Amino acid sequence: MIPGKEYIREKYKKKRAALSDQDKMDLDQKIKARAIDWLKSGDFPKKVHLFLPIQKQKEVDTFPLLEWFWENGWDVYSSKISSESLDMETIFLEPNTSFKTSTWGIPFPNYYQEVEVKEFSLIFLPLLAYDRSGYRIGFGKGYYDKFLANIDFDPVKVGLSYFAPEPSLPYESHDIPLDFCITPEKVFTF
Repeated sequence: MIPGKEYIREKYKKKRAALSDQDKMDLDQKIKARAIDWLKSGDFPKKVHLFLPIQKQKEVDTFPLLEWFWENGWDVYSSKISSESLDMETIFLEPNTSFKTSTWGIPFPNYYQEVEVKEFSLIFLPLLAYDRSGYRIGFGKGYYDKFLANIDFDPVKVGLSYFAPEPSLPYESHDIPLDFCITPEKVFTF
């Protein structure tokens, strides 16, 4: 029997919480290096949507990737949550912008440009856990699944994780699986 989503969420929150600061930094560096090798091996148009990590949740640190994207001439987009609709709205991140922490604990640019959703080649998705079919479990708000369902193009969907995949996870018909997940040890393809 597949455990429920809440059980999986709690399991992975505990696994992340158990990482020492040094272990997390080491794993972040390995993920960055593996992600950059993977990006260099592909032929992606240089437009990417990148989640910004919630430090208190010990999410994979995407700031080193953000810097790499900027240094290599990529257009970088992220999202903010609309206070009215609770939908994700796309923002363009100017190179070398500075960030503050929002009330949700999410890094937020001091300067950004809200844009209509543009076609980007890659989207990096936050997750707590994922399985061998690419289904992911996040914090349960469904922002990214809704966002992906409402765009009219199909970017390559990439997860970043400190951990190996679960054999299988519960998922629903509206859940959209990853195409890849990058870990410290390898890149999983789904």
